[in-house]
Amino acid sequence: MNENFLLDTDAAVRLYNEYARDLPVIDYHNHLSPDEVLGDYRYENIAELWIKGDPYKHRAMRMCGMEEKYITGRASDFEKFQAWCAVFPKLIGNPLQHWSKMELLRVFDIDIPICRENAELLWTTLNKKLEQPEYSSKKILSKFNIEYSAPCMTFNSDISGFERDSITAPSLRGDDMRDITGEFIRMLGKNADIQINSPETLKAAISKRYDAFHKAECRFFDYAVDDGFTYISDDGKNEERLKKLINGEKLLNEDALHINSELLRIGAQECAARGWVMQLHIGAMRYTSSRLRKEVGPAGGFAGIGTADVRSIARMLDDLESMDNGIPKTVLFTLNPAYNEALAVLCGSYSKDGAPALVQQGPAWWWCDHYSGICGVLESVSSFGILYEFIGMTTDSRSVLSFVRHEYFRRVLCAWLGRKIEEGVFEYDIASLGRLVERICYENAAKAAGRFIK
Repeated sequence: MNENFLLDTDAAVRLYNEYARDLPVIDYHNHLSPDEVLGDYRYENIAELWIKGDPYKHRAMRMCGMEEKYITGRASDFEKFQAWCAVFPKLIGNPLQHWSKMELLRVFDIDIPICRENAELLWTTLNKKLEQPEYSSKKILSKFNIEYSAPCMTFNSDISGFERDSITAPSLRGDDMRDITGEFIRMLGKNADIQINSPETLKAAISKRYDAFHKAECRFFDYAVDDGFTYISDDGKNEERLKKLINGEKLLNEDALHINSELLRIGAQECAARGWVMQLHIGAMRYTSSRLRKEVGPAGGFAGIGTADVRSIARMLDDLESMDNGIPKTVLFTLNPAYNEALAVLCGSYSKDGAPALVQQGPAWWWCDHYSGICGVLESVSSFGILYEFIGMTTDSRSVLSFVRHEYFRRVLCAWLGRKIEEGVFEYDIASLGRLVERICYENAAKAAGRFIK
């Protein structure tokens, strides 16, 4: 993996080295453990750091026929590490090959081939590195020039630790507001110090939690619009439904759908009032293997790609546009690349004076954040949207090592631009394209996070 990895034209090399490489990282959506990051965690061994919490690797191992005991089961950490090394040479074409090599090279300065034969050497060498002070969680993250990182936290999470960290801020994940339960309402009231006994007090408690997240530098609201999502406009009966819910009554399925849409509207309006960005993660099919879900949990690397209800998303944005606070700045992530063009076009249907890219397509996400997936999003955003305003990459990952994906994205972006120049699609104007690279790789996301000062 040489210094020009993926950079296959002279223009790509110049764009990457002169404009992209040294930019700070704004990672506006990830699933890092706050305890691990804020507590400056020390890893017991390389398997714990590199394999244990990575469902991408677990999925690949299963697809290669590896026994579950060597993935999430009772095998020793060394046996799991050895199993991963044995699988690795089979992954040609999978982004895990690129990412994993980059993780070892950029973080540990190690370029030893990953294979079963080298497992013991790698295990010993990497674990020796982890004993050194510069390999705690925070020290590892410091290697990536991170300016802002936003791990997801729920409404009722303890976010007090974030106030002592200048780089890490929570991103408010609103999924626990969907299919709302009595326990959620009880905990929300406790955390907001509000007795929730009416729709008005429920809304006040939600607003108060937004205030607490804002104080902790949160600027992003995340919500999963999964496979099967249906949005329903307000029919005037939601106050009555909320009263039933607060009183502990079980709602009928149709009423629950109404309430889910109402709470999403409330969340979006709170988001807009504070100038936050709403991120809608569209199309995950989370219920596939019941066996694996029961055995390893809901985030075990076996979700699939579902569909997007573009009409529902359009109705929701249309309703928000007519409300007091309007549409918040919104990023639409689609897990299904078949919807790239439909969502990119939909983004241009909503606007607000003085608000560039009010609604925009998000980066290639989850199963799509590989070379061809990234290029696919760049094609749809540039063809149907405004590439200059594109918010760029985020890791969406559980691993501190995954921040190499920002370098990966930047290399793919510069390679894509270089090919466009060679094809005659873009002019060979390095200064203008370099400015574009700076916007996509840093400035647009930094503005969204409230961190950009020029």
